[in-house]
Amino acid sequence: MNAQGPNRINADEVRCKDCNILLATIDDSGLNIRRGELQATVDGTFHASIVCYRPRCRRLNVLRMTTNGGMTNHTE
Repeated sequence: MNAQGPNRINADEVRCKDCNILLATIDDSGLNIRRGELQATVDGTFHASIVCYRPRCRRLNVLRMTTNGGMTNHTE
């Protein structure tokens, strides 16, 4: 697995670097991950490693993010 960052297509979407499937969204509340009935929201300063859920991909996507009072800054 490669640990390069995910692609950012739109300001509010985080997509897999390889297959481009939607992994998460970012809004004023932070990083939002939804899969089936699971929902997780993370805010503050963090480093997230997200493995793509598509069976033929499974790429490791790494995201570093900081949220400060509604403002979000991130790097991949």
